[in-house]
Amino acid sequence: MKKSNPLTEYDTLIKFLANKMRMFNTDHLKLLIDAKSVEPCTDQRDYSRVLRSAASRGLIKKTDVYKQSLWRGSNNLARCMWAHPAEEVNA
Repeated sequence: MKKSNPLTEYDTLIKFLANKMRMFNTDHLKLLIDAKSVEPCTDQRDYSRVLRSAASRGLIKKTDVYKQSLWRGSNNLARCMWAHPAEEVNA
């Protein structure tokens, strides 16, 4: 049986977030990964790397907006918000 590629599945989830939400962050990606039973990242820092990689490929863009994480057990640092590349986002 062929094992699925999590990066491809992450791209699908990121496109979904970009099309359905005005802005999103790593918390939203983690929730969607859990809801869709996609293999999670082994290192929590990888979620931001996944989003930066998607931005470098033009799937999303980084905004100037930062929001604190609502994820339980997080360090509560402000998280960068991401948006669809065509979305006009003002702080």
